[in-house]
Amino acid sequence: MRRSILCLLLVVAGCVTLSAQQYTGLSGLLHVPSAEMRPEGEARIGGHFLNRAITPGKIFMLNGKKYHTFDYYLAITPFKWVEVSYVCTAFLKNAPGGKTRFKSKDRYFSLKLNPLYEGKYWPAVAVGCNDLFDSRSGVDGNSGELYFANYYVALTKHFGIGVGELGTHLVYRYYRREYNHRWNGVVGGLTFRPSFDRHLRAIVEWTGSEVNVGVDYELLKHVLLQASLLDGKHFSGGLSLYLNLF
Repeated sequence: MRRSILCLLLVVAGCVTLSAQQYTGLSGLLHVPSAEMRPEGEARIGGHFLNRAITPGKIFMLNGKKYHTFDYYLAITPFKWVEVSYVCTAFLKNAPGGKTRFKSKDRYFSLKLNPLYEGKYWPAVAVGCNDLFDSRSGVDGNSGELYFANYYVALTKHFGIGVGELGTHLVYRYYRREYNHRWNGVVGGLTFRPSFDRHLRAIVEWTGSEVNVGVDYELLKHVLLQASLLDGKHFSGGLSLYLNLF
């Protein structure tokens, strides 16, 4: 299994630019946000396979066990200083005949603002939040619980290092729900774009609880791929289609 995942990572790295993608549809690293922004006027639609290692604890469980799931999203950067996304995450339910299937979903909005752009001597600054409002569409079908709700301040600075571009990202993040508190506090990561292919980005990040690694790539100018290993061993990944509206 690990060999298969490694092969997939290598395929993505070798075949597929990206300023960033996150499972929320906004720019970022893997599970950690950043102060990078997608281009003004860009709209995105995509989906992400979510390994159970990345989903909120005690929520995405069935019959006493956590399960893998997926989400899909619609996102837009209407101005260069703001990104907005609408995300749906699937819940697994018991079905007749002893089978299980994805029968409901949690819906939430994410927002990121970029009040300070990156300069020669200072980093870009972004503030944002995920699961901004109570969607009233929770796991019980009646009340939303803000499962993914978190707030953050992010700093990003890039440096040319001869063989490519190194991105440094420092974030302070706070999750509202206690079962997500392991991801609270100071988090961040490093990104690297090699000079031989600026479409490729390698990522390593510290989430507050584990180290994740991954790659992402822009293919044919309208397709964005991402693959990652959470805690170095749990595969997660997604695909995004995007179009500049103006």
